Parts: sequence; C-alpha cells; structure tokens
Amino acid sequence: MSNNIKIFQIYYKPELLEHCDTAFEPLDNTANTRPELREWHVWDQYHEQRMASGLDLWGYVSWKFQEKTGLAGQTVLDWIAANPGHDVYLINPCIVNEAVFANCWEQGDYYHPNISDIGNRFLQKLGYTDVDVRGILLDRNRTVYTNYVVGTPEFWDKFMIFSRRLFTEADQDGEFENLVFGQGLSNYAHDPTLPNFTFLIERLLPTFIELENIRCLAYCHDKTSVLPKYQQVFAAVQALSDLKVEINRHQSDELYDVWNYFRQDFLNRNPGVLNLE
Repeated sequence: MSNNIKIFQIYYKPELLEHCDTAFEPLDNTANTRPELREWHVWDQYHEQRMASGLDLWGYVSWKFQEKTGLAGQTVLDWIAANPGHDVYLINPCIVNEAVFANCWEQGDYYHPNISDIGNRFLQKLGYTDVDVRGILLDRNRTVYTNYVVGTPEFWDKFMIFSRRLFTEADQDGEFENLVFGQGLSNYAHDPTLPNFTFLIERLLPTFIELENIRCLAYCHDKTSVLPKYQQVFAAVQALSDLKVEINRHQSDELYDVWNYFRQDFLNRNPGVLNLE
C-alpha cells in the first residue's frame, strides 16, 4: 500500500499543540472561525486543497485522540498499511455506545432528542425516501463516533458533496434550517450553545457509508489494547458487539431479540456505564 497517507490532528489552542502525536500532521485551528460547526468546518476549508494534494488517504482526528482511543498515531498508520484496499478506515473510541445501541441515531435520540427525525428529514430531501435511520442496525464495522475516519479522495469528495447539502437544503426550508442550525437545540451538556449540526454530521457519516455500501474497515480493540476504564466490562461489551455483527450477517430477528435482552440486562447491571463515554 502507498505510504501517501496523512492524518491531520486538529488543535484549537496553542497550548494543545504539545498533545499532538508526532506520527500525525498538526493542524492549526486556533482561528476557529466557525466553532459551532466543529471539525466539519476544517474538513470543508481544506477539502479542495486535499483533493489536489495527491494523497491516497487522509483523515482528521482531535488533539484528544490518544486519550480517547488509547492508540498511538503510528499504530493507526501501521494498521492501515497492513490492511490495504478499503475506501474508509474507522477508529471508534466509543465501544460501549456501539455495543448497546442499535445505531448512532438511537444513541443520538438519547442525548439529542429527535435527532433521528432530523436525519430522516434530510435523507428524504436527498431522495432516500425508503430509509428510516432508526431501523438500520449499524454494527462495529459501520460505527464511528467523534468522526475519527481516514478515507480516499473519492470517499471524501462524495461525503463533502453529501454533507454540504445540509446548507443548501436549509437555505430552502426555514424550519429545517432552524432544526439543523438553531443555537442550543442539541441539548449538549458541555456546550449549551451548540446546534444539532455537528451531531448530525457524526451520525450521517456512518449512515452514508452504510447507504452507499462503501468499503470500510474498523479498528477492533482487544483486551490488551482497550483503555483501562473498560477492563471490567470489556468481555460483555465485546459479546454484545459480536452479536450485532452476527445479526447483520444472518439477518436474524431471533438474534436481535437475544441481543436486545442482553443489552438491557447489561445496562441494568452496570448503571452509569454510559458515562464511560
């Protein structure tokens, strides 16, 4: 596989530069002109430049990448190099959320009420008329939180065209514009001013990969690589995650019922486990 890969690590305060991994390319976002759009604005700003750069793969991560994933940058680059041929590589730091929710929309509705309705409305505007995001079972092979993705130029170009439609559709529909960009409507505890936009992007990304059947590979932790905070629950989390993969492999309602029972049991026996993420 080509070594023509770059992962850009975004930092938004000068003092955060020292936290960036030397295997990644530091990306200065201290100007942070559109903070309400979070990393998507960086993707958008640099998209044409990246498309003209000749890179085979690129991606973006936050300055907290190692803290959230437990992975060194070189480990990620080596993993990609050892597994060529995919259009997208996913590094999901939220393994509990993947295991206990059917998809990122179910999880999203838990924290950002009715975000799945906004997602459905957007997809219908784009012609995905037979899709209900709540009914898609996204297993670990299609799940990523925090937008830790590395992809080909073809992937990024398609996704940026797709995601920019949020703006053009909002320009034509005032109610939709408010749902997507209305200040504070995300109900995000850490920043009460944030709109739904950034949380929509986080969920539209894996959904787009699923709907377009894009070839992707997800990084899978084992007990030796997972963060210490997961050690006590890792076996159960891994079993639930495995069950989701089998549900999709066999298209089995019976296995779904098994997974649904055990996820509820796991959550009941581990109150507060969602706070790990």
